[in-house]
Amino acid sequence: MSSSISLQQSVLKEIASLLDNDDALKKVLALAKKLKRESKKDETDEFTEADKKEILDDLREAFKELKLAKEGKVKLQTWEEFKHELHS
Repeated sequence: MSSSISLQQSVLKEIASLLDNDDALKKVLALAKKLKRESKKDETDEFTEADKKEILDDLREAFKELKLAKEGKVKLQTWEEFKHELHS
């Protein structure tokens, strides 16, 4: 824990030394925001655009099939047929 506090103090000391340099502070701010976004992204494990597209396509297909089943145009699998398919 003391190494964490020491690290925090070192970071703050370095930033404090730049307080009179607006250009350097702008760079520090931009870097801090970038690091924050990256750490949030790592925490949330967001889906890639390809993953999102695939999920939405699968949902659209499922809803189309459900609509057709409700209209009596297709017959859905029974639970037993689905389980058998999974084990095959």
